[in-house]
Amino acid sequence: MIKYTHKASEIWSENIVLSLPSETELWAIDFIKLDSHIVKDIRKHLRAKKSCMKEYFLWWVKYKKLFVLINKEKTQEAHVNFLWKHLREMPEDICLAAKDSNNLALLFRVCQLSRYSFQDYKTKKKHRKLCVLCTVGQKKVLQDIEKTIENISLSRDLWETPACDLTPEIFARRVKKTKFKNIKVKILTYKDIQKKWLGLIEWVWKWSDNKPCLVILEHIVDKKKPVYGIVGKWVTFDTGWNQIKPWDYMYDMKGDMWGAAVTFSLMKELDRHNIDKNIVACLCLAENVVSSNAYKPSDILTGYTGKTVEIIHTDAEWRLVMADGMSYLGKNYNTNRMMTIATLTGAVMVALWFRYAWIMGTDRKMLDSLLAYSIENTEKYVELPLWEHFMEKTKSEIADYKNLDRGVYAGSSMWWAFLANFLENNEKYTHIDIAGAYINEWDPYGKMPKGMTGFGVESLSEIFRK
Repeated sequence: MIKYTHKASEIWSENIVLSLPSETELWAIDFIKLDSHIVKDIRKHLRAKKSCMKEYFLWWVKYKKLFVLINKEKTQEAHVNFLWKHLREMPEDICLAAKDSNNLALLFRVCQLSRYSFQDYKTKKKHRKLCVLCTVGQKKVLQDIEKTIENISLSRDLWETPACDLTPEIFARRVKKTKFKNIKVKILTYKDIQKKWLGLIEWVWKWSDNKPCLVILEHIVDKKKPVYGIVGKWVTFDTGWNQIKPWDYMYDMKGDMWGAAVTFSLMKELDRHNIDKNIVACLCLAENVVSSNAYKPSDILTGYTGKTVEIIHTDAEWRLVMADGMSYLGKNYNTNRMMTIATLTGAVMVALWFRYAWIMGTDRKMLDSLLAYSIENTEKYVELPLWEHFMEKTKSEIADYKNLDRGVYAGSSMWWAFLANFLENNEKYTHIDIAGAYINEWDPYGKMPKGMTGFGVESLSEIFRK
């Protein structure tokens, strides 16, 4: 629950949090009538060069505690990390205050994102209350930020939801019920997948009780303009099929749907901003379970456009569903640029741990935008070089392509190359591997709590809007 107010008399929280870059900002809390010794102490720390958080007990007014965040950091990223460090340790119910609008906006954003928690399955829930002391103009800005935060939190909620309660068909219905302003939703059911010969998606599914779906989100503003395609992977639960995953890797496999969760949340965010671009997103929804009918190593499958794939390893499934999704968008929407987003490889986690996503591709404009965004912001991207040698390694001796090369350990690079084979229009292509960045199991930081991060929604929405 969030309450915006411009009247000190309407503040119900006992705990006031003031972000204070300079002494002139102190008058944002004039209503407290601070004791002179507190003002003197605050001024002393403002003159110092080091950031700090000071906590004061307020015994003479209705408020209980005043937390003063004195920020001396020089970059926005450092500012975010400073705020995160202290906000996560504060009481459940707080009131935010800052005179400067940009300062207040950042304080609000970090507060909401870093203190996220998923409680849908708890019988006793913590109901956090947040009060924000702001002007009427600031309130409009903060309410806009709140909607962005809701979309980021949506992607986190989707990951946290157990696979039994978020099957492909359940998620497809949820997308269909979403109220969009300028997006048209199309759902290809299992029967449609069979009729249209989307063979790679179909075989990834076989034979789970939960049928696969392909969800298309169309944001078409002008049919004469070029179309940007985005493909997100949603494997509700990834057992690895016949080449089953080790037990210690199995638990997190409810999160193998993160690419589509980001894509869905991203499209919701872009829709509310009325961007003047044609963007069509494809959410590839399937589930794989251990089954006597599941595909096996050495099988050969046929994709949407007739290209064949030799199966070397059954746990290399994501590249199959995404290949069909890319082919479908390219053929039916004549896309000129393409982006794929997925939790792809363990290789990215070995190299970059939980804080970076790997990117690579041929869309120089998009790649440069992602790298530039990384400089000052929490969501960070690292580019891998392209090497045509990997394209050769995706070719099979008995089919068109193979879904794994046992002699190539460069997983992310290899699977960019595999997917590039399914570009129908030679599109400029960006491939994003978020296998590490989507989850933060050990080390919360910045706007990222422990657990699901929501990585990608904030950075990609800002870049597409620009």
